[in-house]
Amino acid sequence: MKRFLTIPTRIGKATLYLFIAYWIVTILGILLTIFFAATFHPPTPEELGVPVTQAPAYLMTLPYHPLLNLLIWPLFGWRYLQSLSPQIPRIREALRLGAYWAVITIVVDLLGWVLIPHIWRMTFKEFYVDYQPWITLIYLIIFLSPIAAGRLMKHS
Repeated sequence: MKRFLTIPTRIGKATLYLFIAYWIVTILGILLTIFFAATFHPPTPEELGVPVTQAPAYLMTLPYHPLLNLLIWPLFGWRYLQSLSPQIPRIREALRLGAYWAVITIVVDLLGWVLIPHIWRMTFKEFYVDYQPWITLIYLIIFLSPIAAGRLMKHS
């Protein structure tokens, strides 16, 4: 039976790398917010009476979120593709990996940032409308990272 188009050959490794990259980017984003708060001393969410996701320190970091993703995801895409046997077509596998990572990330984001209550939780509108263009750029970076890594590997 033919494998579903978006399932990478090494699903366990693809999933492990996805969650490691996801957590690294998430932690870096939180640390960047803390750094901006400590450096620029904007009003706190408590002072303004707003959620953490409306705090000036957090809002200042938004343009940097795609950059954080661009620094992390290609490394994991490259590492995954590097571990494949030479018989597996890298570009096709890179497409599968990018699609898989993008779909899983969209689902995890919906659960983790919108549906499950916590201090950083956002409404659907805040995450999918107000967080534009950043969230769209992030999803494109996640999808394209393995493809770019595969292309670079082909030329090296």
